[in-house]
Amino acid sequence: MEPTRRNPLARGRALLADVLLVLVVGLIQVLGCWASERIGHSPDWRPLDAWAYLLLAAAPAVLVLRRRWPLGVLAVTLACGLVYAARTYPEGPSQLAVYPALWTVALTLPRRQAWLAAAVSAVAVAAIELFLYGDTMFDGEPLYAAVTVFAAMWWGESVRARRAYVAELRDRAERAGRTRDEEARRRVDEERMRIARELHDVVSHTIGVISVQAGVAAHLLHRRPDKAADSLAAIRQASDEALGELHAMLGVLREADGDGGRAPLTPAPGLAELDVLVAQAAGAGVEVTVSLDAEPRRLPSAVDLACYRVVQESLTNVVRHAGASRAEVTVTHHDGRVAVEVTDDGRAGPPDGSGNGNGAGSGQGILGMRERARALGGSLEAGPRPGGGFRVQATLPVAAP
Repeated sequence: MEPTRRNPLARGRALLADVLLVLVVGLIQVLGCWASERIGHSPDWRPLDAWAYLLLAAAPAVLVLRRRWPLGVLAVTLACGLVYAARTYPEGPSQLAVYPALWTVALTLPRRQAWLAAAVSAVAVAAIELFLYGDTMFDGEPLYAAVTVFAAMWWGESVRARRAYVAELRDRAERAGRTRDEEARRRVDEERMRIARELHDVVSHTIGVISVQAGVAAHLLHRRPDKAADSLAAIRQASDEALGELHAMLGVLREADGDGGRAPLTPAPGLAELDVLVAQAAGAGVEVTVSLDAEPRRLPSAVDLACYRVVQESLTNVVRHAGASRAEVTVTHHDGRVAVEVTDDGRAGPPDGSGNGNGAGSGQGILGMRERARALGGSLEAGPRPGGGFRVQATLPVAAP
């Protein structure tokens, strides 16, 4: 009943319902007692007078205030009934206003207080029948009157429980809706970060290779045209590979919901394509050696891609920032985990601090690699090596979460 205090439309409807209730209950009480005087006249009854009609009308009239003062309205209706019976007016439905007042008490007051009010009302109604209308009552009438009072209380309690249940369901639905929205936003954020990492890895690596090869080509264009042509060919190959990866990524992003099960046109790169990265680094003047323990093992696609991206980003930083001549890539498997390590003999940190040049990982490259590793339940370490050079090591579980 609380919303009627806040919603103007609901408050207007509640007021209209209360007015109709007052009219119906007042009409029944007045006509019922008047008919009782005419049909079942008793010499002990006092004829209906102005005071009688005032009491019969006052009890229903206060019901219009039952939502604001439920306990006070119940007390007034009981008092009007007691006064009416004490003056020995004709017996009739003079206690009818007690029931909607008690029903309102059951809806609004705490349960213990409401049942206490119901017990007091039942005793009062039964006492009126027993002591004031004892000569005209039928057998068991006080008990029946008390039972009807408790029935009104039980009805109000049932309605209250039902409303509380509906309110709880509505609240759960709202919480579930908020949870779904938050989960959707979280997934969108994760997907945005994943796409950003992919774009960074692809573009950064390709631009790094192109930049180095373009510098070499510019340096050799007039002195060694044949070597400059090799650099330009490497630039073209790197550009084509980058465009292929970007097209594949955009193709996945453009897929409709119904195309979710369709395989991408270009498979995601993995450790099997390390020779491409080695060739690109070699074209930029960095000698790269690859060491694999035993036979290559089949890795989950997400882990395989993450290992490839770690090597790609690390070699990109070696080419662009480290000024190294040699780099080594090592892949090992142990205890259900795969470890990828990339070391070089160059400077410990790039001049601009944007690559893999410090242990804190200030650059976007190391940050992206570390996020990849953590997303798969692994870890990544990056920092200078004792004696010179730089080292990047990623450890990932083979059974990716």
